This record gives sequence, structure tokens and C-alpha cells, in this order.
Amino acid sequence: MQAMKGNTGASRGAPAPAGRLPRGVRPARYAVSLKVDPDSGTFHGRVAIDVQVSERVTELVLHALELRIPRARVAGAELPADRIRLDRRAETVTLAPREPVKPGRVTVELEFDGELNRQMRGLYLSTAKHRGKVERYAFTHFEPTSARRMVPCFDEPALKAVFSLTVTAPAGLTVLSNQPARRRKVQGGWQTVTFEDSPVMSSYLLALAVARLAPKRRRVDGTPVAVWTRPEDLRQADFALDVAEASLKRLNRYFAIKYRLPKVDLVALPDFAAGAMENWGAIFFRDSALLADPRLSSARARRRVAEVVAHELVHQWFGNLVTMEWWDDLWLNEAFATWLAFKVLDDWKPAWKSWLDFETRKRRALMIDALRKTRPIIAPANTSDEIEAQFDALSYEKGGGTLRMVEAYLGETKFRKGIRAYMKRHQYANTVNGDLWRALEQASGVPVGKLASAWLTRPGYPLLTVGVASATERALTMTQRRFDAHGGAPEGVWPVPVVIRYRLKGEARSRAHRVLIEREKQEVRLPGSRELVWAYPNLEETGLYRLALAPALLAALRADWRGLAEVERGGLLNHLWARVRAGQLPIEKFLDTLFDMREERGRYLLEDAAAYLRRIETIVGDGERAAFGRAVDAFFGAHWRRLGWSGPRSEPDDAKLGRAAALAALAVAPTDGLAKEASTRLARYLKDPKSVEPALAGPLLEIGARLGDEKRFEEYRRRMGEATTPEQRDLLMTALADFRSPALARRVVDLSLTDQVRGQDIWKPLTRLLDNSGTQGEAWKCIRERWAEIREKAGPKGAIRVIEGMAALARREWLEEVRSFFADPDHQVESGERSLAQTLEAIELGIRLREAQAAGLAEWLRSSPGRT
Repeated sequence: MQAMKGNTGASRGAPAPAGRLPRGVRPARYAVSLKVDPDSGTFHGRVAIDVQVSERVTELVLHALELRIPRARVAGAELPADRIRLDRRAETVTLAPREPVKPGRVTVELEFDGELNRQMRGLYLSTAKHRGKVERYAFTHFEPTSARRMVPCFDEPALKAVFSLTVTAPAGLTVLSNQPARRRKVQGGWQTVTFEDSPVMSSYLLALAVARLAPKRRRVDGTPVAVWTRPEDLRQADFALDVAEASLKRLNRYFAIKYRLPKVDLVALPDFAAGAMENWGAIFFRDSALLADPRLSSARARRRVAEVVAHELVHQWFGNLVTMEWWDDLWLNEAFATWLAFKVLDDWKPAWKSWLDFETRKRRALMIDALRKTRPIIAPANTSDEIEAQFDALSYEKGGGTLRMVEAYLGETKFRKGIRAYMKRHQYANTVNGDLWRALEQASGVPVGKLASAWLTRPGYPLLTVGVASATERALTMTQRRFDAHGGAPEGVWPVPVVIRYRLKGEARSRAHRVLIEREKQEVRLPGSRELVWAYPNLEETGLYRLALAPALLAALRADWRGLAEVERGGLLNHLWARVRAGQLPIEKFLDTLFDMREERGRYLLEDAAAYLRRIETIVGDGERAAFGRAVDAFFGAHWRRLGWSGPRSEPDDAKLGRAAALAALAVAPTDGLAKEASTRLARYLKDPKSVEPALAGPLLEIGARLGDEKRFEEYRRRMGEATTPEQRDLLMTALADFRSPALARRVVDLSLTDQVRGQDIWKPLTRLLDNSGTQGEAWKCIRERWAEIREKAGPKGAIRVIEGMAALARREWLEEVRSFFADPDHQVESGERSLAQTLEAIELGIRLREAQAAGLAEWLRSSPGRT
């Protein structure tokens, strides 16, 4: 029904930016009563919202989606059904009272009901087996715009309010929310739990869990911390508690503001679309991101748990206590949590060398941002789909890399001082990126905003071409332009903070020099009095750019590569590899430099080399496969003989991870001896997972699959159902996709759509199939045939992951098939438009890589007998 006419001075509220609710009405407090019945898959509720009206309005507009709203009252007056208007497209409900609402405090009351969905968003249904029976649970996931799927609300981050929550649920289940329970009443098989009021917070942070859960607890800096999981998994909770304790203590110190809520719950969910969600005081995780078995979980799995736990705890300040004004500044939440989590872990476990893992993660952002279908970190986001698409490597890793670059330029002390002032000034409120830069400028005296703006508001990043103008004068020339994955030379100038590591003749130690490159071409003179030997213009890889070093400079670094830090050696190789992929450098130059470093024992280079060689395998011609296998053995054989299948009990994690990298590389073309030994050890592992070093389980299963038959496939499938840890389950699941038989590939797709594979995990075996050269064609055919089922089970996040996995389909005919398939609106995925465009571009680049570099690769393999 249209708004009433003739009410002079009244309106729907002040105009709002596109995609947002009308201004003029703000929530202050929600009182939500909810009955959740997982067995019937339904929920019913009532909400009373105290709102502050700043001008006369004829309508009140709230968010609501996939809800039925039979009754509503405004200021005590019941609304007839025709004055309650749901708009599915706008995701809103409009309430039109008979008389205009005057300025002041008003209560809006609504009744609503809905169904628990299986898309892992809003309030959703989750199932798990226990003692042969299927149990049904309910969980929430609201970020970014799904609180409206559980309760009508003002579902925008800036519209913060207090939440009072009362939940009725089956008496045999645990009910958790953001705050501790105030009281619990049980009657007739149902329990009613009333929680303490929340602090003022955004709607997307509200949380609810209704499940069979048990806690393991400890107290950290006076705050109760608990890991909640199904009772049978409690033995896997201790490591997450250790991480939480280490992180919480460090974050309390870093921010100089103690954690604000009366408890921290970390909850393992059987089904969860994201890795984790920072709900204030009740953080939700998929089980593989929280649980770690003390004997069976690998070093890599433990580090993943540590990173995710630390990331979500950072959010309790950056994101929850201080929240971005709107989703175009999502990076304020995610970039900071990404960067500071690694900083916390590096302080807690220096031996982990966590910044190496940060750099590996940052590379994905650099790959995406070199595409023509990239975006700025700060980009318009008005609809739910556009907002959802912001959750990508640019917001997380590129944003985190930008923060690390700024910190390196300002210095750690000044940077932290600015962050503390920012948090203190804006706690319980909302901010835009300019608020952060002002705080850092006041703390440092450096015009940070001007520098950072270019990195946040423009897509892409620079390629710095560096040469030596004069070794005796220690003069470098630096030229910048935008780096293009297609090998073009688009113009672009950024203010680039560069920290140069360099060595002078006769000096044992390298030096460091900071400079800001602000012009397209700039000369830099390095301090000192002696002749320059070499320079590497990205100390500790803190810069967010690519490097193209002049041949003489690269040769000098190759001759003294141990003078670089481990992360810089990895960075040097990755800059070369990026240029190979862009068609700017022959692959032979990259391989020469890689093999120069084959005596490097650090796990970082071993992991990188394994990844590069496995990627290169996809462009090796049939006639060069034997030579390629010899090249892999030439690089990794000696490392494998040194490391062997196991090490001493006191062996550091880096050795275990290096061993795993060596075996993963050799799995591409195992020698007869390795294949025989792997088969023997695989048989032991399948009977007793403790018989093999956990880090080796993945590559061992892959070798078994590459050489295996249908009988082994069935054994993997059966063992997957018996797995006792999330990591074991995931390794066996993905190993099913490593078999080379197209017929077995079809069975993997079929299996993915059964209860044996959870909706949260379906993308894992499917993307692995797409990356398997023996099964790609059949996998793509099967995925097309069953796409509707896959998309439904996976939900939008999982379906987008599958689309991204199609980047491996680097053939012209497949490119056209992918393009044609998704041109049909019936096959598209909400919020997946940019991911699809990037996937199509990545397929094109993969085709070009094969066409441009295959001949050079073949020649290198034939003409390098010393290496092969």
C-alpha cells in the first residue's frame, strides 16, 4: 500500500545512499524472543525494537528476508496486514502506520517465523551423526547481511544497538550466544535461556548456537575462555585454548584496552560456510579451523588453527569494538585482523617464522590484483551480492600487506601509538578509513593518508624496474608502472615506500635504506663510501609491488643469494615467476635461478619450489615427462634422502614441513623405489594413522591415489567415514580426487552430493578434480551436469570456490564452454559475478602460459643435463 497522502512534513525518512535504509530512524535496543526447533526445521519469534525517530515519518523500513511477518505494532498500534509490506528484492519490510510517527523514542514490535535453511547463512540447520543416529542442530552466520534472515532488524553495521535475547530450544541441547546466560528454565522437554544484554554492537555480530556441545575452559587475564565442541571431540580443544591464551594476552597489551566482554567462547560447528566468524564473545569456526589432535594433527594444521583463532580474536577489537561505517571499508576489519594475527603468532612462536606464511598468502592477492578484472580495496558495495563479493583476497591480504608496508615505513612504535589512539577514540562506534589515517598521522607526523589513499582507492600495484646507474656512486634507477598479468605496460604511479637491502664491497653485513618513490622514474643514492655489490629493494618483502631487476643486478644476487633473508629469497623467485606468467620473462631464466638455490634447506623455499614445479608440470609435453621427472628428482632427491620418512622426536616443525614439501614434489613423478616404499607406508597409515608423521599424510595419500585403482579408492572412501580428526577427513576427501581415472572422477562428484561430504566441504574434492590433469575433462562434464545440486548444497560461498577452481581448465575449448555455461542466468551464483570474470581471465592466462613457455621449457629440460 502506498504511503498516506496529506501528511505535511512527513516522509519515509531522510534519503539514504544506495542500498541502505532511510535515515532518520535508528535502533537503540532489541528484545528478541525466539523458539528454535531443529527437529521440525522451523523457528518462531517476536522482537520489540526501541528506535529513535529524528523526524516525522509515514513509514518505517527494516530489513527482513525469507521470513513470514503476520503481525506488527508501532507505538502500541496494531497494523493491518496490508500495511506490512515485504519486498524480497530489497530484502526489507515496510511498516505503514495509520498516523505519522513523531520524533522521539518509539517501540516497534513484530512477530515472525521462518525455516532453518541448509545454505549456512542466517539461522540454519546442521546435522551430525552420533552413535549411528542423526542429530539436528541450529547455528547462525550473519555476516554480512543475513541477520535479517532470522529477525527483522536494521541490518547495517553503523546501526548499532543493544541486543537482549531469550531462546527456547530442546532441553537436551546447549544454547550459546554472545553473552553469558542470565537464567535457564526447563519445562516439558524445552528450555528457555535468557542471556545478559549485549554491548552496543552491529547486527551481524549477533550469534546463536543450539547443539550438543561441551566446553573445555581456562581463564586468561581474568576473562573466562572456553572451546565448545561435541563432547567426543574435546580432546582436540587444548591447542586452540593455548592459542587463545597467547593471543588474548598480547592483544590486551597491544591495544592497551582490555577485552570488553565477560567471556570468550570458541565454538566448533559441524557445518560452517566460512573459516570462522568473529561474533562478539561467541566466535564460530568450522571444525578444521579450531580442532587439533595432539598426536594426529600436522604442523600445518596447527598453524592454520592458530592463524584463524588469532584472526578472530583480533576482530574482538578491530571490527567489533570499532566497526567500519559501511561495507566499502570492510578492509578496516579484515586487513587489520589478517596482519595483526600474524604479528601475534610471530611474537608467540618465533620459530614458526609466521611472516613467511603471510607472504605466501599475500601472493594470491597480488595474482588477483594483476588481473584486469580486479578492483580497488575500497570499492562501491550497495547490494547484498556486491557486499558479499568484498570478502576476497584484496580486502584481507592486499589490505594486510598495505598495513604492513605502512608500519614498516612509519616504524612499529609510532604505528602502534596511532592504533591505540584510534581504538580509544572510536570504541563502540563506527569509522571510515580516514579516521585511521588521521590517528596514524597524529602519532607519526607523516602524511599517511595521502600515501595510503593511492593503495586503497586504485586497483593494481606497481612493477618497479631496478637497475644500477653507478656502482661506485651506489646509485640505483627505479622506474614504475602498473604490473599487468597479461604482460602489457599500463601507466601508473604510486607513492611507493621502499626499504632497500644492499651490500657494499668489503663489508660483511648488508645495510638498509628507506626511500619513497613518487615519480615514474627516480634515482636513489645509497648511503656509504664503498662500491655497491648488490641491492634488493624489498627488505623482508614488506613492499606491495613486483620487482624486475636488471640482468647484472640479478646475477649479483644469484652469486650471493645467501645474503638475502629467507623471505627475500622466496620473494626474488616469486617476482621472477610472476613475470614468467605474464610473458615478460622466459621460463628458463626462472628455472636457472630456482636451481641455483636447490641447496637451500629452509622449508619456505622447499614449499615454494614444490608449488612451482607442480604448476610447471601442467605445461610439460608428453615427450618431456621423463626429463621433467629427473629435474624434480635433481632438485628434491637430495633433500628427501637427507630428511627421510621421519626425524628425531625433537625435530622442529620447519623440518617436518620441508619433508612434506619434498614428498609432495616427488609425488608428481615418484621413482620406482619411492613408489614401492610409499605403498608399504600407506598400508600402515590406513590401518594406523599414528604410524606416519602427520605432515606426510597428504602427499602419501596422493602418491597412493596416483598409482591406485578402484579398490584403493573404496578404501579411501571408507576410511574418510571413519576419520577421527577434521584434517584426516579432509585429506582423505581430497585424495579421492587424486586418482587418475575419469570413471572414478564421476564417482567423486556423485559422492560429494551425498551425506558423506558436508556442504561446507563440497568444493574441496571438486576443485581438486578440476586441477587433476587426468580427470579435468570428466570432472568439468560432471559438474555441468549436476551444477544445480552442487550450487544448492554448497551455498554461494562454496559454489564460488568451485567456479574459482575452474581456472585450472586451461584449454581453448574449455574456456568457451565455461563462458557459455555461465552466460545462462540459471547457472549463475549470487555475488559470484567478479569471481567468474576473474576465473575466465585466469583460464585465458593459463592458456597463454602454455603457449608462450612450453617450447622454452622443453628446451631447458633437454639442454640441462647437469640438472636432470
